[in-house]
Amino acid sequence: MNDKVQGIVIQTVRYGDTSLIVKVFTRGFGLKSYMVKGAFSHTSKNRAAFFQPLSIINYVEAGKPNGNALGYLKDVQLDYTYQTLPFEMNKSAIMMFVSELLSKTLVGQEQNDDFYSFVVKSLQWLDLVDSGYANFPLFFTLELTRFLGFYPKLGYSEGYCFDMMEGVFVPDYPLHPYYLGASAAALLFQFMGKGIDEACQVQLNVSQRRELMDGLMLFMRLHAPVMKTFQSHEVLKVVLQ
Repeated sequence: MNDKVQGIVIQTVRYGDTSLIVKVFTRGFGLKSYMVKGAFSHTSKNRAAFFQPLSIINYVEAGKPNGNALGYLKDVQLDYTYQTLPFEMNKSAIMMFVSELLSKTLVGQEQNDDFYSFVVKSLQWLDLVDSGYANFPLFFTLELTRFLGFYPKLGYSEGYCFDMMEGVFVPDYPLHPYYLGASAAALLFQFMGKGIDEACQVQLNVSQRRELMDGLMLFMRLHAPVMKTFQSHEVLKVVLQ
């Protein structure tokens, strides 16, 4: 009996008239790429609908990726069916943000089951809550820096700023322009070490939320060069109310 692989669809690219190239972040095997032939055919078992960004699927490998050669998959099923994410405008905007964030940062990602579980649980949490999720992009982005290896270091005191180049809180403003001032640094510290429920209960107004998101995006760009062409952050300025 073939073992099922669990994974999150990170990115899809149309190939020819009927096929897709799909990147999947898997539990147990890291990032993998597959060719899905006939995804847009009416008779295909591996329909394109299974491969929407951030779909959580399970499947059997019919041909494993080998070097530059793409693998194939079969018996694709949804491992989790979203109830609200694809259908509510604000959640869909966050979903687009998360999808682009992962597609930029998961380049060459090795197996990391803790990271995989974090992404799945975060998406399911967002799918199931009715309200109070405006801080979700802040929480997710900050936690992503932990898995990427540059989570801010502890050591905050009142009045400190945050040096983005070094990833530390410092009492004096650095000479370079890459820092969060005292007020934004205090907001950042409020999120550190918090779970998703606590983080989404932090009280922020619109300008504070946007300021912190702008800061986190700059922090990501400094430490993850593939982030330089990031686009969907701007869409969230409508969502982060």
